[in-house]
Amino acid sequence: MYNHLTSDESGPKFSHIWKAKIPYKIKIFCWLAEKNAILTKENLVKRNWVGNPTCCFCEDLESTTHLFFLCPVARVIWGIVGRCLGATNIPGDFVQYHSWIQKWLPGGSSTYMLCLAAICWAIWKRRNKACFDNKHLKHPAEIIIHACSFISYWSGLYGADLQSKILEGGKVLLACAYKVVAQEPRPLIYLPAPQDDDSGDETDA
Repeated sequence: MYNHLTSDESGPKFSHIWKAKIPYKIKIFCWLAEKNAILTKENLVKRNWVGNPTCCFCEDLESTTHLFFLCPVARVIWGIVGRCLGATNIPGDFVQYHSWIQKWLPGGSSTYMLCLAAICWAIWKRRNKACFDNKHLKHPAEIIIHACSFISYWSGLYGADLQSKILEGGKVLLACAYKVVAQEPRPLIYLPAPQDDDSGDETDA
């Protein structure tokens, strides 16, 4: 199955997912998300679902790209991550993420999928609580805090040297999240998504 999934000449090989050091369950989740096959409300509607198709965090249609990147909640989350990296913009989809993280975290290729997977999985878990348990999100930083717990737990899949660096990075991200919460009710300002020429304007947070 692995050989089949990584040798498809008709499309992306997704080797960045299959070779990543994250739990297998999360690899499948990331693969489905990047293929736009995850069961967002938009995809459920395509299967003749008759429920409310709007995002549980805002009033827009819940698509894969919207949920993980374009929703105001997702933009705040990526804005916090971006500030930790010193970035002046945020990714607008999965393709942009891979070029974005390479620019702002050079030399950290072994952890690129770990970061993406932790954030997207935390968003998805929190989205499900809102949809099925009616537990409304108080602040986007809650999702960052949840993602940091995944980063810490999954760091055990790495060698000792890299594990310590991942744990340190998780602590920095966690501190940024708590700082944002402490600054409320200061209005949240979003970093822009990368432009086609990858020259997003700087925006103060």
